[in-house]
Amino acid sequence: MSPFVASWGIIGCGWISSMFVKNLCVVRSDDTDVAHSIAAVGSRDKSKAEAFIRENCPNGGPAQSNGLVEANPVACGSYQDVYENAKVNIIYIGTLNNTHYTEAKAALEAGKNVLVEKPACLNVAEWDSLVSIAKQRGLFLMEGVWTRFLPLVYELQDQLFNKKVIGDIKNVTANFSMAFYNIVPDSHRNFALESAGGAMFDLGPYIVLCAILALYHNPANERSKPENVRGVMSKARTGVDLSTTILMDFPKLEANAVLTTSFAYCSPKDERCIITGTKGEIVLNDGLSRLTQMTIKQIDQEPAPRVLKWKENVVVSRPLPGFGLMFEADAVARSLRDGKLENPRMPHEESRMVLKIFDQVRKQNEYVLPDGIEKIKSQ
Repeated sequence: MSPFVASWGIIGCGWISSMFVKNLCVVRSDDTDVAHSIAAVGSRDKSKAEAFIRENCPNGGPAQSNGLVEANPVACGSYQDVYENAKVNIIYIGTLNNTHYTEAKAALEAGKNVLVEKPACLNVAEWDSLVSIAKQRGLFLMEGVWTRFLPLVYELQDQLFNKKVIGDIKNVTANFSMAFYNIVPDSHRNFALESAGGAMFDLGPYIVLCAILALYHNPANERSKPENVRGVMSKARTGVDLSTTILMDFPKLEANAVLTTSFAYCSPKDERCIITGTKGEIVLNDGLSRLTQMTIKQIDQEPAPRVLKWKENVVVSRPLPGFGLMFEADAVARSLRDGKLENPRMPHEESRMVLKIFDQVRKQNEYVLPDGIEKIKSQ
């Protein structure tokens, strides 16, 4: 039986779109039920779309290379041309944060399924609007938090919830930071207020994901949303957040999370996230977007106020082919094949929950975007 083919229309020719397409083209032998083709690439400058295809997918995707699809990728000089391309059945939006809502809305209104990079929108109201349009039109919509689909993340949750190697989880501490400040110009997308820059929008989805994976998804939590969300921001001179720390409680678990992101410095070496339980801890060792290794540290004594004895550390590694974005793409393809309007691993409600947290933290710290950047204002 031939695999289902996801025929992608790529919106934006920046770094993340390049990585996404290159990963679609990675040759693998383990997945044969779905395949990917690159039907069209869109840019406001057609020459950029042509250059993008030459550099990243001159022969299209694996479905084209293997003869499942005959047509080569088409370079388009407008995003609308991609949305109207009859060969495209799924749109990938890899443009700047401040354009996600506008482009996702245009794609949905053109009748296309959509995968939109994180943050999916700038606030809850924008996301609610997209979800409403997608449901009304019977279209698939998902935020691109690709980390959720990595092999190590599934292994992490198996160790936490099925094997319960660290007992009852009580705390998640995460720090995902990159030292961009005073290295890139203030006009860079990470620092431009009109681009909805700042550490929280760019890296924040990954630190909140740590709490979602270990606490929100915990069966004992019964999908209860975090409470007492509060945040502290340090602002860059451009007005975006330079550093943000978010705290939240999960009362059903008697647990909490302390989540930090910054553009002022780099993450702690080898300990980007520590998940602490009553019987030990799990440390996520590498960047919180591209997780490949964790260390399990188990207590080797009866419960006591102080831990004096530990078992030998267990290191779990799950190397990735390419950058790792293909797992997300495969999940999207399977959702399309199965007629789903959302993916259970990245449901609409969890995207909404994260944006609600961001809304709260922005309000608490007076992070206000210029008029017109948010197409719909949250209440």
